[in-house]
Amino acid sequence: MPSFADSFWSDDFLSGLEILFKQLRDGCDRSDHFIQLFASRMQFEVSYGRQLCGIQKGVDNKHTEADLGISSVDDALIKIVKQTEIEGDRHLNIASSIQSLVLEPFSTWCCDHRERIKYSEDTLLDNVKNFQKSQKYVKKLEKIYYNACKKLETFKRINFNDEELNHAMQNLTLQENYEKAIVKEKENQKFATIASLDFDVKSMRQIIKELLVTLPKIEYRLPLINYALTNTNNGNEISKFLLENLSLKDFDQAEVFGQELLNLGFLKYCNGVGATFVNSKKFQYQWKDYAYRFAQIQQDDEIPAANGVDLTSYQTYLTSKDILSTEKQTPQTELAEGSPNISENEKNLFQLVKEAGNSDKDYKRESIKLDSLRCSLEELITDHLAFMEKCELDRLKAIKKATVDFCSTIGNKISVLKLCVDEIMNTSEGIDPTSDLLNLISEYRTGTFQPHAIIYNNYYNPGIFQTFGIDLDTRCRLDGKVVPILISALLSNMDKVYPDLPNDKVRTSVWISPVKLSLTHQLRTILNKGNFKSESDIEQVLSNSAIDPGTITSVLKIYLLELPDPLITNNLIEVLRLLYSEYPPIPITYNSEKAEVELQQPTDEEEEQQSKRIVGLYTTLSGLTKPSLATLDALTTHFCRLIQIIQMGENGAQLAGTFKNDISKEFASCIVHSTLCDGNDLGYKIFHDLLTFKKTIFRHLKRQDIKGGNTPS
Repeated sequence: MPSFADSFWSDDFLSGLEILFKQLRDGCDRSDHFIQLFASRMQFEVSYGRQLCGIQKGVDNKHTEADLGISSVDDALIKIVKQTEIEGDRHLNIASSIQSLVLEPFSTWCCDHRERIKYSEDTLLDNVKNFQKSQKYVKKLEKIYYNACKKLETFKRINFNDEELNHAMQNLTLQENYEKAIVKEKENQKFATIASLDFDVKSMRQIIKELLVTLPKIEYRLPLINYALTNTNNGNEISKFLLENLSLKDFDQAEVFGQELLNLGFLKYCNGVGATFVNSKKFQYQWKDYAYRFAQIQQDDEIPAANGVDLTSYQTYLTSKDILSTEKQTPQTELAEGSPNISENEKNLFQLVKEAGNSDKDYKRESIKLDSLRCSLEELITDHLAFMEKCELDRLKAIKKATVDFCSTIGNKISVLKLCVDEIMNTSEGIDPTSDLLNLISEYRTGTFQPHAIIYNNYYNPGIFQTFGIDLDTRCRLDGKVVPILISALLSNMDKVYPDLPNDKVRTSVWISPVKLSLTHQLRTILNKGNFKSESDIEQVLSNSAIDPGTITSVLKIYLLELPDPLITNNLIEVLRLLYSEYPPIPITYNSEKAEVELQQPTDEEEEQQSKRIVGLYTTLSGLTKPSLATLDALTTHFCRLIQIIQMGENGAQLAGTFKNDISKEFASCIVHSTLCDGNDLGYKIFHDLLTFKKTIFRHLKRQDIKGGNTPS
């Protein structure tokens, strides 16, 4: 069954969500229509009931109930008036019941539901827009970095030959070592004498860093004008911290130390005009930007948790980092006096190298942050989509319940209306929330979950700093393998895990059962950072982390989904779609009672079509690159081996058939990027054929590879 969490994705995140929330708001409006219906019926019942109760006023009869028995005609008139008034009371009771049992609870629920929709919409759209802003900023940094590299390469080409360039780079190394020595020397120079204690630059920097990082800060609002000042502490907090962490005698000496911090420009008095440090909770002091620059840390240095609900603060974090990093970079460091003798061209070269290096650091740092932000955003969207699906299903069920309660309210009071009530009840029983939810998904779905990794494109070594999101050929070239090390390691790890699992059903379920996206992203982050040289390095990480097998399989799927080009590239999709439409596979049916897959015995004509389809499949796949074919071979080999093991167990044939069907659905989008028109149908059929006819297909592919002059791996 399709779900919200796998139906409303788009490349920009925004368009898919906007379509979904438009439909959810329309659903809220339709709920309001039911409220209007119930309210109108209640008003009519009230109006009609009051008119019936007041019918005595419209009859010119002076007799009352006390006069019963005077004559049969008068008796009939009095009784009819009385029964009419009783009927009016019943209509008023119906109106009261509609209000208390249907209208009020349903209206309250609808208001809450609309608030839930609005909260999710505001949260998701705000975070998506903030992500897009951060994405634009990273693209800007990438452009700056590439321009700096091009400028550097152009300068090298124009002003240096190979020998001169080698000499210049040697001088650059000497210059860098010289500047490091100067910095180290400055670190050991005396900075100040504070409270009878001498501090060099390095020691003072460490103290300021501890004060800024360890001591909790608060936001202080100035009286009267209510202006907020961030990063503040009162005098008592600072004095107490200094006394506990430095070799100070008493609070008097700590107060003197605080006064020096004020004099040196690290602190600013908040409560008014003055430059006196007082050990008191009433005196508030703000840490200046200079203190952060001196300590070589950046303000708001803590990154929000990746699984946090609101990512808006993370956008502010990115922006503040960018401003501070710009302050650090400008003006550029001048070459110190007494440096090695270098020419003017070499000075310019060194300056360009520094600019390229600084822009590279900024671009790389923000790319990694943005990719982490993307993962957090995908987790947030997935959670909210699942919640919205539950809310929408609850809305449909609430309408059905309100309709049934409405009918019961009317039917319980007036038996004459039973036929009408029965008809309304039949109508309400025809409401199918699950079917309506599926119709909404099928009618308005925008795309399946297709993550797009944020890539740090290094000018000189693209792909060397990341594992996920790098195209397969580049990854294999960097790994020196025909199959990426990550895929081989994950599959090998699963081979080692299988014997420890209790039974075949559990072994298959680790590939099929859903895994929380945040857990998958946590392992992805670990594997994406490491520059692994062999499978054993990755297996060591997995064993040390005690990762659940389901999370490992989920990371493998994420890796394949994040490939820029799928294993079966888009240029072959139309050919394969035509092939499978002309020679369709034998239908596979699922027996829900037996919970197993049933295969039909093929006829001679179907076997001939099957043979032609397989020939067409391996002929088409021969156009793929060697890494793509080798990766497909590795995946199908692993699953075929697992299927063979399953077939040896009890009810093995049934379980193996079901697993082959399920794993083909699971990996359909991993080998073919699905489209809305056919979902994962084509990918499912291809993967199922690769598992069923693996030996035939890959034997012919290897044979064609040998004929093409390549040595098979």
